[in-house]
Amino acid sequence: MTPMARTVPAWSETAVLVGLWLGLIAYLGPRLLIEPAANLVGSGDSYRDIGTALEKAGEVARYGDLRLARAAAGNPSPQPPRILGDVVTARVAWGFAIGSSLLFGVVAAFATRRPLRDYLRQTGLDRFDFDRLWLPGLAAALAYLAIGAYTRAVDAAGIDILQTEPSGLDATIRDVTALALYGVTTIVAAPLGEELFYRGLVFGGLSSWGFWPAALVSSGLFAVSHQDPSTLIPFTAVGITLAWMYWRSGSLWDAIAFHVLFNLLSFILLLART
Repeated sequence: MTPMARTVPAWSETAVLVGLWLGLIAYLGPRLLIEPAANLVGSGDSYRDIGTALEKAGEVARYGDLRLARAAAGNPSPQPPRILGDVVTARVAWGFAIGSSLLFGVVAAFATRRPLRDYLRQTGLDRFDFDRLWLPGLAAALAYLAIGAYTRAVDAAGIDILQTEPSGLDATIRDVTALALYGVTTIVAAPLGEELFYRGLVFGGLSSWGFWPAALVSSGLFAVSHQDPSTLIPFTAVGITLAWMYWRSGSLWDAIAFHVLFNLLSFILLLART
């Protein structure tokens, strides 16, 4: 059964295509600038550690063996391996991530070719109903529990491609500034930019196809953008939930509130592990 729609606007498919191309630039452009910008301020090329603690120990052991072998042969010592990510690069990366998320929102509004006042009215962003916040809050909590159950089931089944990989946040956690920028990215910038883009533009623009086709396309793109095979299925489901919240209420604030609360839970758990 198709959920009952309220006032989700249907932009043209052309607007969606234009938005997707511009969104790709907004997505890739800042990422390509991270390394040059980090090098410009004299920091390293990567903000990610090389892997797990066991992989780090293995890299140190290999370096030790190579250094001993070169010393015995009278050769110069090799350069130490890069094991830890650079915290300054982490700051640069999350700064660009904030910019990329904001660009997503600008692209979404631009591609619809609506005056700002009309755009805000048609997406429901000109109104905010505190009385409805219980629904995004409840849905976010249930979704988090469901993803936790899914993750445990995948781990128990031993499906490697669907198992969660290390988050790559080690350098971020080691630096207060980088961690704060990561928090702004995940709790504020990403929910705003991604909801304006994936739900407001893509789902809204394809909503004339019906709820399910529009929800599956927008949610699939949303899941793929996270570049993690382990999150493809759960984030597609989350995307469908977000589309339903927008479809049900006619206001992107419901989807944004869900997204903020969902990411806030993840951030709180990350802080609890540090």
